[in-house]
Amino acid sequence: MDRPLRLPQQDRADFETELGRALTAPQVREALRDAGGEVLGVERLRRAARENAEFVLAAAAPEYERYAALRADADAMARLPVDAPARERASGWWGVLGVIVPIFAVAAALVFLLLGYVSGLSEGLEVPAHALLGAGWVAAGVAAASLLVGGLGLLGAAARSAKPSTDEGADGARELVRARDAWRVALAERGLVPYLVAQANAAPGQRC
Repeated sequence: MDRPLRLPQQDRADFETELGRALTAPQVREALRDAGGEVLGVERLRRAARENAEFVLAAAAPEYERYAALRADADAMARLPVDAPARERASGWWGVLGVIVPIFAVAAALVFLLLGYVSGLSEGLEVPAHALLGAGWVAAGVAAASLLVGGLGLLGAAARSAKPSTDEGADGARELVRARDAWRVALAERGLVPYLVAQANAAPGQRC
């Protein structure tokens, strides 16, 4: 019975994939043909590689250690809460300018304009009415300007805060993929293929 691989579940599939490819490598096939048992020999070699996986994996230990370390770092970063106090403060100020200020400015504009129009209907209040109307339109302008500036500020803050984390995450993902590929290449070239060739060429009493 095959012994279970002492590998994390996510790495066992990679080991099995590289083992399957190594069994079809020209060096291994030639060694099996020379031994005269290519068909049955494939399964024997597969079983031997699984049972001696620790020995095979040791040949690619440096690459695997780097890959495992990068993956552990990526997993740890994914579990960390987003450290965004500065981002929240910036968004808060832009939110005040883009939401709260326009609300008060619009309310003031409505009050001033309403009072101005009502005062304009009364004789002798034309001057205060004009002043109220002017103040109302100024408040309306302040509301529009603060809404525009605050909205643009919120968009800019969101873009600036999202871009570094996105770039860092993409770089980390690419590095992790490269480390995984390097481990699989080393596992095949320095571990599996030499081991399988040696086992195919070994005498029955020397096989492990």
